[in-house]
Amino acid sequence: MNCLLCNAHLPVRLKIRDLVMLRPLAQPTLCEQCRARFIQIDPTHACPGCSRPQEHTRLCPECTAWQHQYGWHLHHQALYTYNDAMKEYVHCYKFAGDYRLRVVFQSVLEARIRRIAADVVVPIPVTRTTMATRGFNQVLGMLGGVVVTPALRHCATDKVAQSHKTRQERLQTPQPFELVDPMMVRGKRVLLVDDIYTTGRTLYHAADLLKAAQCCELTSLSLAR
Repeated sequence: MNCLLCNAHLPVRLKIRDLVMLRPLAQPTLCEQCRARFIQIDPTHACPGCSRPQEHTRLCPECTAWQHQYGWHLHHQALYTYNDAMKEYVHCYKFAGDYRLRVVFQSVLEARIRRIAADVVVPIPVTRTTMATRGFNQVLGMLGGVVVTPALRHCATDKVAQSHKTRQERLQTPQPFELVDPMMVRGKRVLLVDDIYTTGRTLYHAADLLKAAQCCELTSLSLAR
C-alpha cells in the first residue's frame, strides 16, 4: 500500500487484536509526513459559527453579519484549515478528478458525524454540468458509507463555478438550490455537509431552505475552513 499523495510505501503494522477480530483491516491512506501537513482546527480557538481559527470563541465579524442578515447563524464545524496542503488535495481530488482521494478523510469525517446528534445527513449537491464533466459529487465521495438524505438539488443555471468567483461575487450568488421534499427534513435534526467553507454563502443558502422546511435543529460540517 502506498501513500495516495506522495506514493511513499506505507508499512502495515498488525496488532494482535487485528489478527483475532474477524473484520476488515483499516487501510492506511497517507504517510506520516503527508498527514502532518494538514492542520486540524481546535474548536476551543475557533468561531462557533464558522470554525474560523481565532483566539476566542465569540462570533467572528462574518458570522455576526450573517446573524444580522438572517436572524440566526450557522453552528458550523470544520475539521482542517484550508492551508497549502489542503488546497493541493482539493485540486487533485475535486478539480483534477482523482476519485481515489475520496478515501483520504473518510474515516475522520465519519467519526465526526457519529459524534453529532443528527437524524439525517444532507450533502450539498453539485450542478448537472459538474456531474457530467467531473463525474462525481466530491462531498458524497468523502462521506463513504454514511447514509445520506438527498433533500436538496441544484437548480442554478449559472455556469461559472464558485471556485472561479471573487468573494464579492460569491456573496451575491442567488439561491441555487431547491428542496426535493420538505417532509424529508421536517421535524428532524439535520446535519448539512460540504467540502470547504469559504464565505458561507453556499451553506447559508442551503440552511435557509432547510429551516423553511421546519427542521427542528440544524448543524453544518465541512472538511476544511
